[in-house]
Amino acid sequence: MIKSLFRQNRHALALAVVGAALTFFIPAGSGAGKASPAAKQAEAQQPGHLLIVRSATLGTIVVGVEIDGKQTARINFGRSYNEPISAGPHVITVTPMPNREHAQPSQTRINVQPGQSYRFTAKQSDVSIVLK
Repeated sequence: MIKSLFRQNRHALALAVVGAALTFFIPAGSGAGKASPAAKQAEAQQPGHLLIVRSATLGTIVVGVEIDGKQTARINFGRSYNEPISAGPHVITVTPMPNREHAQPSQTRINVQPGQSYRFTAKQSDVSIVLK
């Protein structure tokens, strides 16, 4: 009985499988491939990514990192700063810690694009720390 039921419904089952498969591969309507306004807004709000690697030649100096005037990190020997950063303009400030030589903080301005990555290496320049 099961075999005869399967034979009778085999054609209907095959059509159902083909129909389901086609719904995933055929774009719906003429708007296929175009991002909706909500999708464009979500993409614009997507953060970028910031990586600051500390040069091994800095010895015992810790790199103090500020983003837009806010203390963000202290990078010790063998460490790095690896975090998302919001899209838009930012000022990254680095300072040696301790700052025994009274070095001026070094500022780097970036304009973060959504989804883009930014990589810098914190290096010594005279008594200051700079991002290269």
